[in-house]
Amino acid sequence: MTEQFYICRPSDKEVNLLCFRFRSNLYLCLKSEPVKRFLLLTPFIIVISIFAESQDIKKVLFIGNSYTYANDLPVLISQIAHSKGDSVWHDQNTPGGYTFQMHCQNQVTLAKIGETNWDYVVLQEQSQLPSWPPDSVQLLVYPYADTLTQHIKANDSCSTTLFFMTWGRQNGDVDNCPWYPVVCTYTGMQSRLRQSYLEMGQMFGAGVSPVGIAWQHTRTQFPAIELYVSDGSHPNIYGSYLAACTFYGAIFQKSPMGAYIPPAIPTDTALLLQQIANYTVFDSLPVWHIDTTHVYAGFTFSLLGGGAVQFTNASLNAQRFYWDFGDQSHSTVANPIHTYATPGNYIVTLYANKECEVDSLSQSLVIVSAGALSDRQTPILYPNPASDRITADHAWIEKAGPLEYRVADQQGKTILSGILKKDEATISISRLVPGTYLILFSRIGTVVEEEIVVKKW
Repeated sequence: MTEQFYICRPSDKEVNLLCFRFRSNLYLCLKSEPVKRFLLLTPFIIVISIFAESQDIKKVLFIGNSYTYANDLPVLISQIAHSKGDSVWHDQNTPGGYTFQMHCQNQVTLAKIGETNWDYVVLQEQSQLPSWPPDSVQLLVYPYADTLTQHIKANDSCSTTLFFMTWGRQNGDVDNCPWYPVVCTYTGMQSRLRQSYLEMGQMFGAGVSPVGIAWQHTRTQFPAIELYVSDGSHPNIYGSYLAACTFYGAIFQKSPMGAYIPPAIPTDTALLLQQIANYTVFDSLPVWHIDTTHVYAGFTFSLLGGGAVQFTNASLNAQRFYWDFGDQSHSTVANPIHTYATPGNYIVTLYANKECEVDSLSQSLVIVSAGALSDRQTPILYPNPASDRITADHAWIEKAGPLEYRVADQQGKTILSGILKKDEATISISRLVPGTYLILFSRIGTVVEEEIVVKKW
């Protein structure tokens, strides 16, 4: 295959393009044109491995009210991310007292959701509503959480909705205590908030940032740390910093330990808040519906003799693969075998993809020398396609000498192997299932590869 891999936008995508979402509204797109290719080489290889990990950049939209607006929570999260080598590009719509229902009717909210392809959209409900009786929450909260989530997915199916589990009021919800005694205490109110936000995460396929649970741990273990301002509802800088550390862990799935500390918070207190946030998030990732199955590209390789290289895929959670061998050759096979025709320094890059996510890894091969076995670059295999047996050209084998062969599937797994001689030049393929295979002929210093197609008539 001759293939081109390039950056494109959604409008560029066509039926014959294989596109991986790369970042924001950019895609890595592969356009292929089938041609027949034969490779022959005799290289001597020196191997140098390199690994490049790019900065983690997230685009996050915050939809909520004054709990998010107080102390500019999005900026605190961005400062923590920056101090850890990551980056947050953020926007927000956080009018005081706003509910999900109000956001569903707010043109600013809906416009901001549609502005770009967000990695995360954070949804924070009014502080009291999710703690109300379950039937009230089902009527006043869940339908509008559903509507907002649908807007988010309609704008970009790859965006992750992340619910902001808030904290109970310092002394419970005094206003609603007479008609719903459960919320008369902080503990009761926090329990209902936890239940409602986790139900939203489960119902709408979203994650939950467990800020309220981090507050609960802090109040229980370190009651001297004050998290509220005088109204017993809104956060002071300590409370917002604890929330920011929790969000960093939930969004990046990295520890906030050692992160940026605001000047207003003593270092020892900030370290405690970092530790509590870290423990809260990572102790219960499945509970918070936080997806940990991210894609990680990885591969090893081994020399097969004669300069042929077997690449073994070690990627995690990936569904599709794209290899760039650095010599204008490419492959989408999971475990390809590749050779290099001329000396040089080649950077091999593997792109591993799962739905909306792609990761890459690069390693370097230095080809020191190469040479050809004969003027003829490939054996002639006939018939091809075939169903029962395939034969190599006798004249070529007479010139090349006895050759080892192995037949590999599209995953690089060896199916057949043996030795071809001038008087034994036929390979039985009767037990192979229909498909395309790669056959490699080799002897010391030389590898030749050719594709064969197996059909059953």
